Amino acid sequence: MDPLVVAAFAIVVILEILIPIAIGLWLIRQYGLDWKVFGLGALFFVVVQIIHTPLVLMIQGPVYLSLQGAYPNGTLAIGLFALVLGLLAGLFEEVGRYLVFRYLFPGRRIGLFGENGLLFGAGWGGIESILVALLVISSMVSYILLSTDAGILNLTPGSPEALQVQALLALTPLDILPGLAERIMTITLHIAWTIMVLTAVVSSRPAYLALAIFMHTLVDFAAVYLGMVSGVIAAEVVIFAFAVAGVVYLRWQWPRLPHQTLPQE
Repeated sequence: MDPLVVAAFAIVVILEILIPIAIGLWLIRQYGLDWKVFGLGALFFVVVQIIHTPLVLMIQGPVYLSLQGAYPNGTLAIGLFALVLGLLAGLFEEVGRYLVFRYLFPGRRIGLFGENGLLFGAGWGGIESILVALLVISSMVSYILLSTDAGILNLTPGSPEALQVQALLALTPLDILPGLAERIMTITLHIAWTIMVLTAVVSSRPAYLALAIFMHTLVDFAAVYLGMVSGVIAAEVVIFAFAVAGVVYLRWQWPRLPHQTLPQE
């Protein structure tokens, strides 16, 4: 067992939990907001995934096999498969955000302000980061146990399960740390997409909702496709480029949003 690998796992877990909470806390203190908006973002991410995730798990096998049969060119089949997964993610998450802003926020008298949009997006992306951290904990525990006694599972040499164990035991800290960078970039993207959807609601311009769906689809497509064809590093580079574009969009859109009026002291 490599203690540096365990340390990398621990660092990633801690920061994937603390960073979204820190972002939420900063926004609340900076703009005088309410934690419930962060909580609503987290809650509705989970609600959407309760529908989205089982659907993906149910159809991804048949869809991929059908595409492989229809398109013998493996690269094209992978690209179309990635596009389907990206489109599903974009539709479920962005339409979910739209429905919350369109109906829940006014019903609960929560202001459709830019500041609340930032906090809601931070909660949406933040809970995803925290859930991913729980998966990282599972991987860390598996790494520690298997490093201590890899024969505990009694796997057949060369089997897919044995190859997965070998890959886990071959991890280095540099294999683990990029996951943290991806979470930070993904939170940034969720905030940008949230502001797009908020803009669609407050300006009554559905084109912004379509833009959010398109961008979400494109990012997920690139992440899945490049991850399968070119490797994790290529996927992370593209996600970083989209995250930078998200920050540029936020800076451009921010002056055009309605903002809350803080009480005079």
